[in-house]
Amino acid sequence: MKKLLFASLFFLGLIHVSTAQVSVGINLQNTRNFITVGTNPDKEFFFDGRLGLGREIGLELVGAYNFVQKSNANAYVGLGLGLFDHYHPRKDRYYDETYFAIPFGALIKPFDNKNFGILIEAAPIFYDDYGSYLRGGIGFKYTFR
Repeated sequence: MKKLLFASLFFLGLIHVSTAQVSVGINLQNTRNFITVGTNPDKEFFFDGRLGLGREIGLELVGAYNFVQKSNANAYVGLGLGLFDHYHPRKDRYYDETYFAIPFGALIKPFDNKNFGILIEAAPIFYDDYGSYLRGGIGFKYTFR
């Protein structure tokens, strides 16, 4: 839990010193859902802090690069670090889990208001002890300008 607190404070400090606009959103993934807060997703490089909800609560920090930047769509690839408390039913206790993610996706802005977008994302997830899997889903993001 100390890792989660440290990562949360670090990310909030990063947003505080950043000169970029702030974006908020929700990602509905096949493994867990996230509430996101980040920098402007229309910049070449952007960052997201994702609060994971559900049975396991934790934090995922993502830095990403937009390799396609258009007025109505962006495509990106990134690198993420996840910090979650994981319940292991066989051992009847919680473990601190850390994983790496490589998210790639698109933010599509189909409306006249380019602050609102629909997010499509997939990410291979790499755990130490639990193997790897592919996570995917959709979401919504709004950027305050």
